[in-house]
Amino acid sequence: MQILHVWQADPAGFRGNWPGNDACNGRIVQRLQLRPGDAVRIRGERWRVIAESPFEAASIVDVDGGDASNRGVTARFVLPFEPLEHLPGSAAHPCVVSLARWRHVACAGLAAAVPRWTSLRAAAHADLAVIPFQLEPALAVTRGDGCRLLIADDVGLGKTIEAGLIVAETVTRTPDARVLIVSPAGLRDQWREELESRFSLHTEVLDAAGVARTGARLAPDVNPWAVHPIVITSIDYVKRPDVMRSLEALLWDVIVFDEAHTLAGRSDRGAAAAALAGRSRCVVMLSATPHSGDEDAFTRLCAVGDLGASFPLITFRRTRAGVGLPHDRRSCLLRVRPTAAEAVMHRKLREYTELITQQAADSASAPAAALVATMLMRRACSSAASLWRSLQRRLTLLAGDAISERDQLALPFVSAEDDEEPGAELGVAGLGNAAEERRWLEHLLSLSKEASLRESKLLAIRRYLVRANEPALVFTEYRDTLQHLATSLARFEPLQLHGGLTSSERRRALREFTEGASRLLLATDAASEGLNLHHRCRLVVSLELPWTPVRLEQRIGRVDRLGQSRRVHAVQLVVADTAEESVVSRFVQRTERIRVALDGSGIAHDRDVSLRQEAALDATRLQSARALHGSRDVTPYAGQSVLAIAKRRGASRGRVWAVRLPCVDAADHLVFETVIGLHDVRPTGDVRSARDVRAVLALDDALEGLAAESHRQLLTTLSTSLRASLLLMTRREQAIADALRLRHARLSAGLLQPGLFDRRAERAASAQASVVDQALGRSRARLMLLERLAHLREDTRAIAFGIAFR
Repeated sequence: MQILHVWQADPAGFRGNWPGNDACNGRIVQRLQLRPGDAVRIRGERWRVIAESPFEAASIVDVDGGDASNRGVTARFVLPFEPLEHLPGSAAHPCVVSLARWRHVACAGLAAAVPRWTSLRAAAHADLAVIPFQLEPALAVTRGDGCRLLIADDVGLGKTIEAGLIVAETVTRTPDARVLIVSPAGLRDQWREELESRFSLHTEVLDAAGVARTGARLAPDVNPWAVHPIVITSIDYVKRPDVMRSLEALLWDVIVFDEAHTLAGRSDRGAAAAALAGRSRCVVMLSATPHSGDEDAFTRLCAVGDLGASFPLITFRRTRAGVGLPHDRRSCLLRVRPTAAEAVMHRKLREYTELITQQAADSASAPAAALVATMLMRRACSSAASLWRSLQRRLTLLAGDAISERDQLALPFVSAEDDEEPGAELGVAGLGNAAEERRWLEHLLSLSKEASLRESKLLAIRRYLVRANEPALVFTEYRDTLQHLATSLARFEPLQLHGGLTSSERRRALREFTEGASRLLLATDAASEGLNLHHRCRLVVSLELPWTPVRLEQRIGRVDRLGQSRRVHAVQLVVADTAEESVVSRFVQRTERIRVALDGSGIAHDRDVSLRQEAALDATRLQSARALHGSRDVTPYAGQSVLAIAKRRGASRGRVWAVRLPCVDAADHLVFETVIGLHDVRPTGDVRSARDVRAVLALDDALEGLAAESHRQLLTTLSTSLRASLLLMTRREQAIADALRLRHARLSAGLLQPGLFDRRAERAASAQASVVDQALGRSRARLMLLERLAHLREDTRAIAFGIAFR
C-alpha cells in the first residue's frame, strides 16, 4: 500500500467560518453544525449547503437546489427560524454509481481541490486568463504577509483584476464579508461590470440616487450602506460630511481605492480615504502612478490605513519587462513650428507674465500672481483660441471686484476630474496700474484672436491623422479646447469624452468608438481614467504636455495595456521656440525625480522569491482545475461518498480512494479540508453487486492508520500556516477596535449638548453611541473567532470517492 499525491480540498472555500459572528455575551451558542456539501431538506425540497454564516442567535445558510424542482436555484434561509432536516451524510450512505458518473464526480472534486491553506479558490471560476504575477497580491493576503497593499503596476497590467481577485477570494472565504470600492465617479460602472462579468459578484453602486433608491425599500432605521455586501461609490461622493457620518459605525473586510494617487494631497479626499481605511481589515490601493514627484504626498499615500504606524505597506510594482511580457512603445515629442502670429502672441504673453510676477515678487500677492501667469501660459500652450477665452474672462473679472489672493489660492487649481477652463481664479490683479494691465490684456486679446485663425498644432494633428490613417485618441487638458479641436477636425467626425458627459453619454461614445463608428476620439483627462481602448487603438496624441508625468502615463496607458498586440505610438506636440519647450525640460527632470524616489523607496522591486514561486504553482494548479471542471451537474452527490467499479486496464489495479480530512476550530466549525489519495494494490476479488462494492471499498485498519497519520500532519501544517495570519488579523482587529473607541468618544463629546434643541442633540448622541457599540460588538466577535482559530483539531474523516479495479 502507498499514499498517493496529497491534495487539500475545500469545495466551499472555507465559507462561513473566517469572519463569522458566533458569540453571544461571551459564550458560544450551540447549534446544528452544517458543512459545505451537506444535504438538507427545507420546505420539502432537497438542497446542498454552500455556506453557513453563523451569528449570535441565528445563522444564514446559502444553498443550491438538489431536486428536479429546484435544480439550478440558489437560495438563502435563516436558521433556526426555518425548519431544516439534515439528510444522511456520505460516511453512512456511500452511493454506487456508473463509471461515467464517477468520473464526473471525481473530476469535480479534484477541480475544487486546493493543496494549501493559502491557495486561491475564487480564481478557478473567474472569467480571466490565469497569469501568475496577477495572483501575487491575493496570495500575499491569504499568506498573512500584510493587510495594506499598494498595487502600482505599470498601466494596463491588470490592477483591477488583481484587486478583483482579492475581493472575490475574501467573499469566497467569507460569505458575510463587507467590501467597499472607492473610485473616481467615471469608473463606478466599469467596476460593477468587471466584478459581475469576471467574478460573478453582485455589486451595488451607491451615489445620492442609489442611496435614495435603497433607502426607499428599507425601514427608516436601516442604514442603506449596511445592506449590500459589495458597494461601489465615488470618492467625491463619499467624502461629503453627511455621507461620512452614515459610514462611521461600519466595518469592512476589504476597501479598494482605485486611482489612489488622487488621495495623496492635503484634501477632503485624502482625509476621507484615511478615515475609511481605518475601519477596514484589508486596504488595497491601486495606482500606476503613485508618485507625482512630491515626496510628502507620496508619504501621505503610503500611510493610508496604517493604524498606529504598525502595519507595513506591501507594494507591488511590476513592469512588462519584469513579468516577461512584450512591451513595444514609441514615444516622441513633435516640435511644431509656430505661425508668425503665434510667435508674436507667445512672445508678448511671456513679457506680460514676467512683468506681473516681477511686480508681485516682494508682496503677499506673489503666489497668486505666479498662479495666474502659469494659467495663462498653459492656456496658450493648449491653443490660441483657449487663451483668447481666458483673456476675455480676465478682462471681465478685473472690470469688477478682483478677488483677493487669499480667496484665489483656496480654489481648486489642478484636478483630474475637472476639465473646465479657468474661471474666477483669473480675477486676481497682476499689475499695480489697472489701466496698464487692461492695455496689456487688450493687446494680447487681439494677438490671440489673430493667431487662432490658423493654429499650427491643429494643422499638425490634421496632417498626422491623415498620414496615420488609423484610429487615434487625442487628449487635451481643457473642455473648451476639446470643442475647438472637434470643430477643426470635423472632417474626421470625432467622438468626444469630457467631464461634462453623463454616464450613459460616456458609455455611448466609448461604444461607438470601439465598434468603429468613428476612428477619432477626443478626450480630456477628466474622462480618461479607466478607459480600455487597446483593442481598438494604438495611437495617442497629446495636444499639450500635461501638468505631470503621472497624467501623461495615464493618457498613454489607455491603449498601452495588457493585450495590446501592436506597437503603441505616443506623440506629444510642442510649439518650438516658446515657453512650452522649457516645460519639456522641467517635465523630464520631474520624471527622473519620480524614478529615483520610487527606486529608493523599494517600491520598484518585486516581492520575495517565495511569493513568485507560489504564484507560479498556483497558476498551474488553477489551469489544471479548469481543465478538470466539467459541465455535468454533480449536485445530487455533493457531500456524499461516491463509489464505482471498473475493469482493470494497464497499470490500474487494486483500489483507490480520495479521503476527506477535515479540521475544525474550537467551536466545531469547519476551517479547512484536505483530500488525500490512498492506493491499495491488493486484488479486489469478485465484485458483483453494490453491496460488494461498498464492502470492497471500505477502509481497513491499515488504510485508516495511514489516513490518520496524514490527518495529524495536516493539522500541524495548517496550524503553522495560520499562525502568521492569525497574529496579523488579531493585531489589525484590535487596532480597529481602539480606533472605534476613540471615534466614539469624539463623536459623543461633539454631539452631546444638554438642554439644546429640546434634548434632540442628546437623543442623537445616544443613537450614535448605540451604533458605534454595535460596531465594537462585531469587532469583539471577530476577535473571539480568531481566538477559536488558534485551537484546531481533527474532525471525522470520510471517503470522498473511491474506485475498485477488477
